[in-house]
Amino acid sequence: MSFAISVRDMQPHLTHRLGDRGVILFTSLAILSVLLMVGVGARVMLQNDYRVLTNLRGSTEASYLAAAGLEWSKNEIARATTFPPAPADRSESFAGGAFTVTFLAPELNGALSAKIVVRSTGSIGTSAHTVQAQLRKTYDLADGAIGLRGNGSQVVLSGEAILVSGRDHDPVTGSPVTTAKPRAAVTAGEDSLLGLVNAAASSLPQGSLESGTSTPASATSEHLPATALSQLVSSLCGQATANVITVPVTGTVVYENQTWGTRANPELRCIDGLSEPGDSVTLAANMNGSGILVVRNIDLIVTGSLRWEGLIIVSGTDVGFKVTGSGSKEILGGLIINETGTPTGKAILDIQGNVRLLFSRQGLAQTAQLISPSTLSATYTHLPATVRQDYWRAVTP
Repeated sequence: MSFAISVRDMQPHLTHRLGDRGVILFTSLAILSVLLMVGVGARVMLQNDYRVLTNLRGSTEASYLAAAGLEWSKNEIARATTFPPAPADRSESFAGGAFTVTFLAPELNGALSAKIVVRSTGSIGTSAHTVQAQLRKTYDLADGAIGLRGNGSQVVLSGEAILVSGRDHDPVTGSPVTTAKPRAAVTAGEDSLLGLVNAAASSLPQGSLESGTSTPASATSEHLPATALSQLVSSLCGQATANVITVPVTGTVVYENQTWGTRANPELRCIDGLSEPGDSVTLAANMNGSGILVVRNIDLIVTGSLRWEGLIIVSGTDVGFKVTGSGSKEILGGLIINETGTPTGKAILDIQGNVRLLFSRQGLAQTAQLISPSTLSATYTHLPATVRQDYWRAVTP
């Protein structure tokens, strides 16, 4: 038996097999194309994600640099000794970027406060971020409710109704301003004076000397040193607007039931003592006032009721501040005592009875209008100051 297969008979089979191979080839090419497209797409997505992450990281680092420039500007404004503060624009470069700070023209808000708008731009690579803030620098005419400077050999604090507070108080209501930065209740120019204060305060009821939670009730201070205070007193009493009174040759003078200035019209008064020790000026009965009271080379004694808004300075040789009697005494602002002579054993500060000595920025600020610009210019560098941020916003995303 023999078989014969012709080419014509084999052609359908070859065509079928070749058709199957073509389908397989086409399918393989299609799958490879899809895989290639997926790979290319994944690569593009990864590149885009990398660019996005790089830009995001750059933007974040640029914002950190802008914030660093803003903090630098706060320090520059705090260090400025002129008023209003006018620091120079500045650029600082680092290994990873740079910041550029621009200060706009300051705006005065009285004799002790100024506002400055600051713009800080942080840059790194192609990323940049700009922030803007309004900063406010405010000076205080005192660094606490009571300031002791110069020489002193004794401090007396006795009684059950003494309150010396470094918290900021509203002079109208007498209530604390909870949002304001507190000062120390008592400051001293030397450690020896601070030791006298702490020893005297140890017998008082708890809370008699108070301040903020992060501010000590009593502390040494470099502000308003004795020499600067002496110059300030001399300049104040030398102003044409000062009401200067000289103690009579008897060495004593008593004032009763008088008003020395009001909140709307504060006054600058100077009482000059004699060259001999032992002279005194006494405030008796009902006394009240607003402004600046300067007592030079003489003791200031308060026996009656007293309410004072502003600043009281007792300065010179053989001086002291003494409070006695049952009448209510309240000072909202600041009290500074500066003994420039040799201590005689007398108390530089002798407080007894019902006394409230409350630090008040507003009470002090309303008296600044009484100080001449030239005197203030010479005093700014010795005054305590705070820098506060009123607002912050991003100028660029």
